[in-house]
Amino acid sequence: MTEATEPALGDLTLCLVIHDRHGNLANVLQSVNRLASDMIVVDAGGGGGQSVKHLTSEYDAKYILSPADPDESALFNKALHEVKTTWALFLNQQEVLHTNDSLAFLAYLDDPDVLAYDLPIMHLSEPNNYHFETRLIRADAGIQWQHCVYPSLGESIEQVAEKKSLESPVGLIPIAVIVSLGDPDPEEWELRDTLVRVERELDQDPESARYWYHRAVLSRLLDEGDRAHTAVEEGLSVVGKHSALANREPEGVNGLIGMFCEVMLQSSFLPEKTIESLYTIFMHMPGDGRFSVPLGRILQAQNRRTDASEIQRLAISTFLSDRRYHLSLEDGLFKPAQLMWEFAAQNSDTELLKRVIDLQTQLKQRKFDSQQVLQYVYAHNESLFIRIQKILQLKLKK
Repeated sequence: MTEATEPALGDLTLCLVIHDRHGNLANVLQSVNRLASDMIVVDAGGGGGQSVKHLTSEYDAKYILSPADPDESALFNKALHEVKTTWALFLNQQEVLHTNDSLAFLAYLDDPDVLAYDLPIMHLSEPNNYHFETRLIRADAGIQWQHCVYPSLGESIEQVAEKKSLESPVGLIPIAVIVSLGDPDPEEWELRDTLVRVERELDQDPESARYWYHRAVLSRLLDEGDRAHTAVEEGLSVVGKHSALANREPEGVNGLIGMFCEVMLQSSFLPEKTIESLYTIFMHMPGDGRFSVPLGRILQAQNRRTDASEIQRLAISTFLSDRRYHLSLEDGLFKPAQLMWEFAAQNSDTELLKRVIDLQTQLKQRKFDSQQVLQYVYAHNESLFIRIQKILQLKLKK
């Protein structure tokens, strides 16, 4: 029997979804054991079996066996449905919660007007590289996780806040951090199993851009190029028939069009009318880095660096303002920022400095550390990093 370090303290339930191995399950349960009065573990299949069920019973956690679902939010909602406390905390299998002061953490939950809190997410391998996600929500506020593979609470929270006439539904806990241990690389059988489930969902919802995109991604990971290409074509055909998908399923539409742009780049076949259509589409939808980066490369090939730079800026603004946490920092922020700075550097130091300062200002307003972007640029374009450092130093001297 695993020993608890302290009795449970708060009106809080841990909601945890696991997919395959029972590794790290004890760590994540132990990390929340001092705070949560209840724990709910949704076992979505894979290799856990009886060992998972036994371990959850040691922590008095409720065990729910569920069919696997490519939509992580659907699994989170299964756990949320069972929550009896006021607050629910959502963690992934390869994460632990670290807080130095349990009582101070719980004190944040006493404000009845707050619907959700952002928590800083930090990778164990990169302790200085963190971002914020909404993981702590009022379970009694009628909020459900959004229907997307990497769920975001942004839209639902705003809707509930509007109904309750709340001006600031999302708060920030600066003293607690979710430490990510990093997801293990999926094995081929896991990818194929997920692909089967995605295709089953496609049979039920063939008009979904999201599922076509994930079919293409999984096929690419399995080195099945023809299958990936077909998924992109079929997905874009669906998008062409339903213009509203760009706003309803931006994660799928951006991914599909971005893949199409990558194919164009690889083939070096860049018809001007097609490029202009892609540019128009981007300017009329909430575009993200998966679309803006390959399209930017295409526009660069047409000597349209100003347009190429501008769509990177718009992609970054979308990522920051719309809380698109289903995107990684790399796709949503780092890649478009680096490309935007590369284009600016081709023009002048003055424009590069302006772009750098503008982004630093944006990130500061969102409580992001701009050093993360510079670290990424250093790792992927050292000469650009050195140039930025020089112009910043010169600016400080002046």
